[in-house]
Amino acid sequence: MHINRKVNLDDLRYFLALARHGRLVAAGERLGVEHTTVSRRLAALEKAVGHRLFERTRTGWTLTGAGRRLLPHAERIEAEAALAFSGADDETRPVSGLVRIVATDAAGSVLVAPALAPLHARHPGIDLELVTTSALISHHTGQFDVAVTLHRPELPRLHARPLGDYALRLYASPDYLRRRAPIRTPDDLAGHEMVWYIESLLDLPELRVFHQVSETAEFAFRSSNVFAQLESVAAGMGIGLLPAFLAEGDPRVVPVLAAELEVARTFWMIVPSALLNVERVRIVCEHLAAWFEDRADVLRPR
Repeated sequence: MHINRKVNLDDLRYFLALARHGRLVAAGERLGVEHTTVSRRLAALEKAVGHRLFERTRTGWTLTGAGRRLLPHAERIEAEAALAFSGADDETRPVSGLVRIVATDAAGSVLVAPALAPLHARHPGIDLELVTTSALISHHTGQFDVAVTLHRPELPRLHARPLGDYALRLYASPDYLRRRAPIRTPDDLAGHEMVWYIESLLDLPELRVFHQVSETAEFAFRSSNVFAQLESVAAGMGIGLLPAFLAEGDPRVVPVLAAELEVARTFWMIVPSALLNVERVRIVCEHLAAWFEDRADVLRPR
């Protein structure tokens, strides 16, 4: 690839942002500029190098052959520039930039959100966004920098790392248990009212697990939101299969058959492979991995 003297090396920042995030708007957000600026700077770069670097697809912008050949060189220039500035005057340059985290409702609210306060205290230059969802997380490029999910995608452009196992256990309110027949064995669950997800709206196959607890369950209430399930269980509506990290510390509910019944699932951290060497993303990933490791007893209480 011939690169003439008209190339503005600063345009490589815009090239890398779109290569990593796949959408002009997302790239602009990461760089703190309008998407039109990203488009204009990339057009200038493509004119200078004499090749199309991106092609538009249904899910965003993807690299052409010329773009893929340029990518490792652009990343090397970025790394060398970061190293040069971090060593200037023997001072460490603060890490900055936006990192968007996507997580399931319960994990995002109860586990990830509290983890971000100490991270922000150590790295105030990193702008943190947290998006929570009860649906299957979209793995399209540019939708997230880091995802915490139950589903491990088998895609070469995504890097998956286990964060730890967590337990789903049965819980009920003391009032419900006083009003209903005693539960001493799993067979005693027959005839009791249960609380669970709306199966037709449940995107995560990893949570289609109620049959492991009871094959004859009668449901009093279903919700797509795990917090609504917890509230209905606390109100005495039925017995819910809930994450232990969510329900164990709630004084309104008590475990049911805790020694006999447990469903274990794994949290995974997903990162686009193109972002693995981006320092701010790496810092967030390492922090979350350590945070989850330190809370193994919360995720799966003994």
